[in-house]
Amino acid sequence: MNRLTIALAAAAFFLGVAIDRFAFPAKPAATRKTRAVTLPSVINSPARVADSQEENVRSTIDHPDASESQPHPSSEKIIDSMKAVLGHNGGRRAHLGFNKLADSIDEKSAGAVIAFADSLPPSQEKNILVAAIVNRWAELDPAAAVAYAGKLPAGVARTSALTNAIKGWASHDAAAATTWVQQLPPGPVRDSGLQTVVASLAEQDPQRALTLVQTLPAGRGRQNLYWPIFNNWAAQDPVAAAAMAARLPSDTNHEAALQAVGSTWANQDPEAAFAWANGLPGGRARNNTLQNILSTWAGKDPQQAAQVLSTLPAGAARDQSTNNVAHQWAQSDPHAALAWAQQLPPGQSQTQALRSVLSAWVQTEPTAAAEYVSTLPVGKSQEDAIVAIASQLAATDAQSAANWAQKLPAGTARQNAINNIVAQWGNTDPRAAADFALHQNDNESRRHLLENVSRQWAQSDSTAALAWATSLTDGATRDAVLPGIVASVAENNVHEAARLIPRISSSTAQANAAGTIAWQWAAQDPQEASKWAASFPEGQSRQRAVESLANRWSETDPAATATWLGSLGQGSARDAGIAAFSRRIAPSDPETAAQWAASIGNEGIRNNQVESIVGNWVKSNPSRAVSWIQNSPLPAEMKARLLSQQP
Repeated sequence: MNRLTIALAAAAFFLGVAIDRFAFPAKPAATRKTRAVTLPSVINSPARVADSQEENVRSTIDHPDASESQPHPSSEKIIDSMKAVLGHNGGRRAHLGFNKLADSIDEKSAGAVIAFADSLPPSQEKNILVAAIVNRWAELDPAAAVAYAGKLPAGVARTSALTNAIKGWASHDAAAATTWVQQLPPGPVRDSGLQTVVASLAEQDPQRALTLVQTLPAGRGRQNLYWPIFNNWAAQDPVAAAAMAARLPSDTNHEAALQAVGSTWANQDPEAAFAWANGLPGGRARNNTLQNILSTWAGKDPQQAAQVLSTLPAGAARDQSTNNVAHQWAQSDPHAALAWAQQLPPGQSQTQALRSVLSAWVQTEPTAAAEYVSTLPVGKSQEDAIVAIASQLAATDAQSAANWAQKLPAGTARQNAINNIVAQWGNTDPRAAADFALHQNDNESRRHLLENVSRQWAQSDSTAALAWATSLTDGATRDAVLPGIVASVAENNVHEAARLIPRISSSTAQANAAGTIAWQWAAQDPQEASKWAASFPEGQSRQRAVESLANRWSETDPAATATWLGSLGQGSARDAGIAAFSRRIAPSDPETAAQWAASIGNEGIRNNQVESIVGNWVKSNPSRAVSWIQNSPLPAEMKARLLSQQP
């Protein structure tokens, strides 16, 4: 039910609203007999509760007559046993225990048991317990169970409860559940309810479930219903399921049905499933079905699956399946999988297979996998393998991964591995990642790593990143990381970012940071940003701040930008701002842009800007452009050059 639970999550909120708007069918008499579970009168060890319950229920199922003769346990006894299971935080055991205990609930005890569950504090165990109770409750009183689930707070708990309520109702009275879901208006609520009903109905009568689905409007919601139907059908009768799937029209529903049949059949009889799928008409549906079958087969017998794979002709089906077989085989025997992948014909298929094997191998034998990679010939295959190893190692032990990468021969593969490791490391322990980067010997590599990890750190904890950066004693290193941190701070607090500028000693680094702040500030309050940018003395920082501000501000208010630029005194900052402004407005107003460009003080910048703007203008509107050129104060040589560009 995982696929259906996920799909229902998106509509859980709406279903809660819709519950009260639609009438339920009359409550049917409960025909299913309650499976009474023998509850332990004395619990000596919570750790043994789930085992004892499982044994009791197994005994009840094996001896149904005895079950029917036993009296229903009281709500007090059920609750006491549930408390004991809650005391044993056992994951799967708790899930099993709750499900078995819920089966002992009858109409008399349901109210008290659900009230007990409601009184528990939020937790995963509570969600599991509520889902189990509601599933059983829906068999007894579907209207009450579904209404209760729909009124739970939005989230995982309500999603799980709704799914189980509708499932329980459908398992007891599929016709009534289907009727209720179908009367809902079209939308995510109805789609999610249908998914649950169809899945439950498919367990009982897949042909009936298919008939129901085929009456629904076409669309993505209907497409998602084919997999559970044919999955259940193939589990019961794969030949019949395969025959029905093959008769469906050739579309995405047809493909989903074929793949569901293939995956399920392969669990029972992979040889028969493969023979069937291999005889399907060529195309994407056949290729994907074969891929699913071989992947499932490889999980059971990878060597046999690999042998069968080799009988396929070269093409998409074999290429797609090779990677899956390699991945599955490596889970159980990476050495054998590696030997098989190595003898494959060279090419993309072999490369992907080797990468899959290494990804699985490094999880169980990281040292052996890393040593193998170092023996590969230098080239792209080795580089890809090194990156795959680095990613897997970094996910579990970044420090060990970094130590391993440092021992690799110098080159692109080594640097890519280190970059990948430090990036992952920065997500979990940015201080350690930054310290590692600080101790790199290569200056360029150190600078690159520090810039990336500091920026990454600032995005998650700008205060800590800033404190670390300002504590650095080496000015060059500090200047390398502060601009990135300042940029991250500016995304949330431009005023705080602006106060950091004086801490940067390098004029170039300071100018880069000033440009970043001005860009962010211009989006929030350009007038305030303009005062800040103008407060810098003439120099690189003022120039970058004015340029960035003019560039961003002119997107939303070119008139105000022009007024501000006109107020600036002559200098490199004004020239840079006008150049940015004129480039921005040139596509929509080339004449105004050209006039502004002509006012730039620096001759070289002025000529470049004018030629670029007017050159494009001549091509788009020759008559207006030529008139402007002839009446402009441009040098005669430039006029002649621009006029020569007329189409």
